[in-house]
Amino acid sequence: MALIDAQKFYRDLEKGQTAPLYFLFGEEPYLLNQSVERFKYSVLTEGAVDFNYSLFYASDADVVSVRDAVETLPMMAQRRLVILKEAQELTDKEWAELEALFESPVDSTVFVILASRVDKRKKQIRLLLDKADCVEFKKPYENQIPSWINYIAQSLGLTISNDAILLLHKLVGHHLTEIEGELKKLGEFVGERRIEVADVAQAVSRSKEENVFDFTKAIGENDRVKALELLVHLLDQGQNEIGIVSLVARHVRILLTLKRGMEEGLHGAKLAHFAQVPPYFLESYLDQARLWTAKKLEQTLVVLSETDKALKSSPLSSHIWLENLVLKTCGTQYAM
Repeated sequence: MALIDAQKFYRDLEKGQTAPLYFLFGEEPYLLNQSVERFKYSVLTEGAVDFNYSLFYASDADVVSVRDAVETLPMMAQRRLVILKEAQELTDKEWAELEALFESPVDSTVFVILASRVDKRKKQIRLLLDKADCVEFKKPYENQIPSWINYIAQSLGLTISNDAILLLHKLVGHHLTEIEGELKKLGEFVGERRIEVADVAQAVSRSKEENVFDFTKAIGENDRVKALELLVHLLDQGQNEIGIVSLVARHVRILLTLKRGMEEGLHGAKLAHFAQVPPYFLESYLDQARLWTAKKLEQTLVVLSETDKALKSSPLSSHIWLENLVLKTCGTQYAM
């Protein structure tokens, strides 16, 4: 088999047209991981996923178990899906154990092998390149990054202006996995509205250090130790104290709105719309909301209001008020 164009590969998966053996390789982890999700959507049928899906990591997998999974017949479905990640970690002996599956692929299984790097001189790699449907995922060129930013935003249920795309590219660079991470944070920041330049300027970290959204999440997860550690980093970076309080207050209001929505029997997309958060982020917020009682969330909003007033008027150092905020609200309550 020759190398397949990535776009053709995507179109075939959307149509449910799959081969029994794939070899996907390249240096862009986002594209490799995304392909796994595409395979799951294309191959697996709802209700039979647990019976027909196996995921292995080459660094700690038993290749005999991998082979057995590939050779197992599907249950209540036409095909099984077996994913083997990080194949570059396989030893020569382990590669040899899998050779029979390359020579004679199992028609009832879609066996997908992924590797971040390959040595095309190796016998087994040459065999895979000959027998499997192969796709090489190369890092995108710089001029392709804006289109990727827009695509990733859409996949997260977000919309973003062209100017915001250009600024995000400038601040984050060309690594798609990092771009996805920053877009997720922006999604939590803006809710259902479009991401604008001002949002990117305020929310995207210009360094690899922690930013205010890690802090708000630590508060939501009731992780007092982590929240205090992150607070020190934020203040060392010169983050605006009143801005920190404002974003924590917004986060807490979302959690309280979710609690009230659940009490009204809302769920799924209706609950996400009620709380004004993109559906993609709903589960993360719900996990946090379950750690709080509605009463404690209301009390926290009062503490936040008091902290905001104190920061604007008190002669005491701002870090004292912010540390006190964490100690008063974080790690002391659980939903009943």
